[in-house]
Amino acid sequence: MHRMPDAARRRCDAEMVEVAHALAAARCAARLAGLGTSEFVVRELLLNVIDEINRAETAVARLVSTSSRDVVV
Repeated sequence: MHRMPDAARRRCDAEMVEVAHALAAARCAARLAGLGTSEFVVRELLLNVIDEINRAETAVARLVSTSSRDVVV
């Protein structure tokens, strides 16, 4: 029997997707900022920011996949 996730679960899933989208937008902004400067230190800091964003996005993806497996079938 398949059971629909409750409202709280759907809301949580939607919020995780929103976080993933925000991280993608932040990554794009950091990349564009890096293209706009020739200073080594600034570019290195932006690369570190992008790495941290990627790490956070991976964590969100794990949460989303875990929550989708929690649905009772």
